[in-house]
Amino acid sequence: MLMIDTPMTPVIRQVDNSPSNDELNRLLSAAVVSKSFRNMLLTNPEIAVASGYQGETFNLSHEDQSWLYSIRPTNLIDLAANMVTYQQERKVKIPLEPLPHLVRVN
Repeated sequence: MLMIDTPMTPVIRQVDNSPSNDELNRLLSAAVVSKSFRNMLLTNPEIAVASGYQGETFNLSHEDQSWLYSIRPTNLIDLAANMVTYQQERKVKIPLEPLPHLVRVN
């Protein structure tokens, strides 16, 4: 039996940047359950992040902070929609090692 290698093509996989997303999701969760935190987050996100929520702090990266401080959502739905878009754009593409594909020739 003869085995022939076929050309290998790299595989690209998108990987979610979980620690960043976890912190942003915690921030959004606090905004959902607390009207006062939500209002602060919408009107003055810098103070909301610095103050934290019920003793919990938010460990946002500088990039996440810059994004959050630059958007000006009018309500929680707008904030959540912006966050989904931001998180989707931040997915990192990592090339994986290509696997050889063997073809059997009779």
